[in-house]
Amino acid sequence: MKRLGVRVLAGLAAALFGSAGALACEGDKCANGLAYEAFGAAPGGGGRPVLAVFVHGDVSAGGPADYMYAYARQFAAGRKNVVAVALLRPGYYDRTGHRSDGSDNGRRDTFHSGNNSAVAGAIRELRQRFNARSVVALGHSGGAGTIGVVAGNNPGLINGLVLVSCPCDVPAWYASRGRRPGSAQSPVDYVSGIPGGTPIVAVTGQADDNTRPELATDYVAKAQARGLAAKVQLVGGGHGFSGALAASSVSALGAMAR
Repeated sequence: MKRLGVRVLAGLAAALFGSAGALACEGDKCANGLAYEAFGAAPGGGGRPVLAVFVHGDVSAGGPADYMYAYARQFAAGRKNVVAVALLRPGYYDRTGHRSDGSDNGRRDTFHSGNNSAVAGAIRELRQRFNARSVVALGHSGGAGTIGVVAGNNPGLINGLVLVSCPCDVPAWYASRGRRPGSAQSPVDYVSGIPGGTPIVAVTGQADDNTRPELATDYVAKAQARGLAAKVQLVGGGHGFSGALAASSVSALGAMAR
């Protein structure tokens, strides 16, 4: 009953913001139909910056999905020739009413093929818009699932990956949660498409009872078996993007943004 109530509230919130923000994703804060906030180097400002993309999780309890904004802002502030973008996945909105086109699928099975393709298109457009020399990406939870698939399905689009609290093997994740299979895609199925030399760091909280640590360790083992430069970091904390989990993840991204 509690879970049903949360889903009803999430649906009401989406409906309220959906009509108000339907035209919000346009102009210089929209890429391939997805809303974003950018910090750091401006488009056309000269030079070729590193583009660092931050992608939020499912936010299954409902509400705005803009918690990556602060991390992107801080990331850009401490680095030269870097533009940091916090991207809103399809159907999600922020607290100012900006909303991405598409559907969040009731905030379940959000990283299916259609939504993943939309994110890939947005990253491709942002790379061109900012004339970026490389792209590194950090995704949390469902956002990690998204960029893990995008990187393998679009070789060379993303040049470095930080997968945080990753549901990297979706069938195994569903089984551990007592859920039936859905439409989400598994990053582990797309490892073969990631070019050699692409650094991958999977960061998971030791107390994460949602995306359990073995999902990260198994993914990294498969990536290493294919010769990829992948490693796992198990840190203190649970599933939420905060504390040691956030700090370790942002630090790993910073090591790639050069």
